Amino acid sequence: MFTFLKSFFSNDFLFEFNANKISIKSFSSKPSFEAEPYIALEKTKNGEVVKAIGKDAKLLSAKNVRVLNPFKHSKSLIADLTCAEKILQHGIDTMLKAKKSSAPRIIIHPLERTEGRLTDIEERILRELGLGVGAPEVIVYSGSKINTDIESFDKIKARVSDAL
Repeated sequence: MFTFLKSFFSNDFLFEFNANKISIKSFSSKPSFEAEPYIALEKTKNGEVVKAIGKDAKLLSAKNVRVLNPFKHSKSLIADLTCAEKILQHGIDTMLKAKKSSAPRIIIHPLERTEGRLTDIEERILRELGLGVGAPEVIVYSGSKINTDIESFDKIKARVSDAL
């Protein structure tokens, strides 16, 4: 019964990504966030600040602006952890809007380059990505696509735990 009640008050999100697209879906409601995984950083006197995220970032071009895709790297799932966190945080903030709520639990699901299984280092980096945006609980999942209309955070968590 507690799990049933908890589902009404918690925000459980699924974060799926590849080098070309990121997606955040809620397990408890319909809102979702999709974007191209680009971030534009503007160099200022006080350091770099986020100028834009997504398609808007991809289109920016200026001498003092650096545009990058932190999910694109030839050898790793994450090229820049700090920028990946900023993009994920932006997506979560967009999903929650100004709603007062607790930090969401997150399932992180890479959609490419997971043949065999993720290395311990890749799992750790993905877990750090979720923890870095304030998630109290992060599950790293590799497998078939998750349908957030049918599945729940707790079902996926049990499935991952059983696989270990």
